[in-house]
Amino acid sequence: MRKIIGLILAGFMLSGCYASSLTYVGTGAGIIQGKSIQSAAAQATSIAVKQRTGKSPIEHILNPDQIKTYNNTKAKLNPCEQTPELCSKISLRVAVINNILESSHKNLKTNPKIK
Repeated sequence: MRKIIGLILAGFMLSGCYASSLTYVGTGAGIIQGKSIQSAAAQATSIAVKQRTGKSPIEHILNPDQIKTYNNTKAKLNPCEQTPELCSKISLRVAVINNILESSHKNLKTNPKIK
């Protein structure tokens, strides 16, 4: 029982560590299950701790050597670090799709009868 409670608390405390660089997106199912509220609360707590102390929650738990190892491991797992060509192709594709959506949005604004 202690292990389960410890894992739950550790998961809650560390849930915002990796997500500080990600965009917060809530799904419909997540809103119904309360996951969006939990994610927002964890992110807000992480931001508050960082503003108040100058350190992220992970920096309070790990020593500098462990943080260096953590960052190196995270960089190795980053697909953009491993294959920059893939990331550039994906970024280009996203830009093309955004341009298509923006042009169709402008067309709908100028000519609302076309659907």
